[in-house]
Amino acid sequence: MDQYPIIKLIVERGNVLAVVVALLPLCAAVAAVAGAAWHWLALIAGVIGGLVVYVLLKSYVELVRVMADMLIPK
Repeated sequence: MDQYPIIKLIVERGNVLAVVVALLPLCAAVAAVAGAAWHWLALIAGVIGGLVVYVLLKSYVELVRVMADMLIPK
């Protein structure tokens, strides 16, 4: 799998990558609420956005793992 470094990265560290990227909407919402004194609904939107991003990325990681297991020779 050395020919495909990005697939290797996703297969090996996909769970951590999904968590880190899912935290970005939450961090943006916290910064928006703290910096501009926006309504607290922005924080809820950040949490929901983070959950949606996490589920989508986690499913993407699982699909890449399945394809890598079936199609790439070891």
